[in-house]
Amino acid sequence: MENVEFVKRRANVFKFLSTLYRDEISEDLMAKLADKGFVDKLNEFAKECKFSDMARGISRMAKYLGRYKGDKYKDLSYEYADIFLNAGANPALPYESVHATGEPVVMQKSVFDVRAAFRKAGVHKSDDYKDLDDYIAVELEFVRYLLEKGDTDAAADFMNNHLMNWIPEFHAALFNGATLDFYKGLSAFTLSFLFHESNGANPDYQDAIERLSEAIDQLNLGDDYYTLAEGVKEEEPEKKINSHCYMCGGLCGITDTVKDGILMRTGGLKGDPKSGGLICPKGASRRDYVYSAHRLKEPLIREGERFRKASWDEALDLVADKLMSIKEHGKEGSVVGYMDGNDWNRWLHKALWDWYGTHNISHRAMCDNSIRMSNEHNLNDKRPWLNTEESDYMIFFGQNAFATSYGRRQVGNLRKALKRGAKMVVVDPRKSDTAAAATEWIKIKPGTDGAMAMAMCYVIVKNELYDKDFVENWTYGFEDFKKRLLGEEDGVARTPEWAEKICGVPADTIERIAKEFATAKNKGVGSWTGTAHFPNAMHTTAAVQALNGLCGTFDAPGGPSLPFKRKLKGGWGEGQTKPASNAPPKLHKMRMWAGWCPSWFPEDVAKGRIKAMVQYFGSPILSWG
Repeated sequence: MENVEFVKRRANVFKFLSTLYRDEISEDLMAKLADKGFVDKLNEFAKECKFSDMARGISRMAKYLGRYKGDKYKDLSYEYADIFLNAGANPALPYESVHATGEPVVMQKSVFDVRAAFRKAGVHKSDDYKDLDDYIAVELEFVRYLLEKGDTDAAADFMNNHLMNWIPEFHAALFNGATLDFYKGLSAFTLSFLFHESNGANPDYQDAIERLSEAIDQLNLGDDYYTLAEGVKEEEPEKKINSHCYMCGGLCGITDTVKDGILMRTGGLKGDPKSGGLICPKGASRRDYVYSAHRLKEPLIREGERFRKASWDEALDLVADKLMSIKEHGKEGSVVGYMDGNDWNRWLHKALWDWYGTHNISHRAMCDNSIRMSNEHNLNDKRPWLNTEESDYMIFFGQNAFATSYGRRQVGNLRKALKRGAKMVVVDPRKSDTAAAATEWIKIKPGTDGAMAMAMCYVIVKNELYDKDFVENWTYGFEDFKKRLLGEEDGVARTPEWAEKICGVPADTIERIAKEFATAKNKGVGSWTGTAHFPNAMHTTAAVQALNGLCGTFDAPGGPSLPFKRKLKGGWGEGQTKPASNAPPKLHKMRMWAGWCPSWFPEDVAKGRIKAMVQYFGSPILSWG
């Protein structure tokens, strides 16, 4: 049986480590750590310790603490945010789930195993402590708890089956990601201490721990547990929850499997009319999105080029004070913008910002807003979907329909179309799932789809393969468009040879595809996010939809439907009138930046045209071409 006093000393070191990892180190604790008496004790330990790896870690911490002054606290605060709150480029991700699996996803199997160990010991993670069960501070405090209760066998078992399974990888991430000696030293000492703990005690080790524990006593860390609470929390049984997927605007029906409050997997909702009970890869990956280890855990405030942790009260007060200090808000010349995304709460947010007075932009993060804007202006509809059930010839520009199809049923329709002999041409720089299944995959240079589409339009117009009746009665601007294609406007004809130099697709391939498409019976062409994330995306979309306009495929069998006009019936309905050529574009009912593009954002900020931008569930730089 181990010496009771030595076990308490070991527990004291675990308490010390758990405290340093539990949260951002407070200024009061830093003052204690930097106290000369404590630093001298650390240096003495490093000098006398027979274990060089432990000595190096403590020596590095002591070196930092010996030079620490109160005005350096912010540097430590910035480092903590970078490493532990994902504010920096190289976070350490301090969770067993991450390093035991090699995947940046939390709430994996290790959490269930840790909870089982907690139940066996009669404790659970405190509800007041907001981090996860397999967070490093929680696991370290649990070993402390077991040692203080005298259960050394359980402590050793937990160290060997949990901490030592992932701390080496965590140490590498923390040591390499840290810039300050404090966290580099802490990382090195943590690894060496746990290594020697797992390998058993000897007289030299006992002496080292006793020396270090005496130094730790000077900090007066107290006897409370911060991450654990007494009492057993029984595991909640597995259950099914029906809902809707919000990974895109498709809102397909889903069934989530939840166990002990943790999302385990997502499947399609049986009988869902949109998805047919199926789910796309994006929807199936919801768990990785929800439990990404890279998600922000706390509000962060930028100071210069760095971020620091802030409380919710501080962060919200800062935002409110800054916004209310801008005199131009609520006016036509407002210099404040609001951009929302695809979320249930967007209407509440819009009500707030409409009251405040902002210019508003609605879009979806990492989605197809440039495509939608182009289609809204040109078609009065945001997403014309191809009627693949009846199509004989389909062209997809930058659309991985087999992976994300705004309703998984579309995939089944595509497969059926291919099986009955329909041709599917996929224009994409990468060999996506859809490209791999395509009749023909055209590898194009990224961001040049518009050139190929314009050249196809040139071939169709030049050879008079377009639907003259449809163009005359249901489109406007054809003569101007024709002049652009033939080069009569600017002297540059949009020929296949012209496009080849831009997009890398051979001219004869462009001409062949254009003629095949124009002469096919039931056909349609579409584009998606692959073309949406470039500065030319709105014009690219217009060129792609011009192919449908020239060939009269809208609401025709196999072509794109305009669901916001009426249900697809295979042809234009009675009583519909051609929109006036000078009809105003459909805009959001609230004040909107007509034609504003986020690529102008840096210049607008520099010139004072934008003094504040509120972004909710979205990123204008990433998601708008």
